[in-house]
Amino acid sequence: MNATKIVILASIGLALFMLAPTTPANAECDYCNPLVFPFAVAAAAVGTAAAIVAAPFCATCGPYYYPPPVPAPVYYAPPPAYRARVWVRGHYDRYGAWVPGHWRNRY
Repeated sequence: MNATKIVILASIGLALFMLAPTTPANAECDYCNPLVFPFAVAAAAVGTAAAIVAAPFCATCGPYYYPPPVPAPVYYAPPPAYRARVWVRGHYDRYGAWVPGHWRNRY
């Protein structure tokens, strides 16, 4: 590649980089320091180089997600001896006889 092509491509890339919004979407702060651009370019280059170097190792590591959580313990109903009891009020049955109140198992 010619040196002129490299210079042209680098200048286009730098111009696109400078046009990209570098400040946060905040109405209070619209300040952008141009002295930070060389450090941003260097950080992008180092990050890209690190991704390229680590790619073969990451392919052999497997997935990077956490294992599924341990399922919650199963709830078992209380044994029959501990069943809740409710008080049934006295009432008339279907034959018209009075049935006094009594305790009854809920289940």
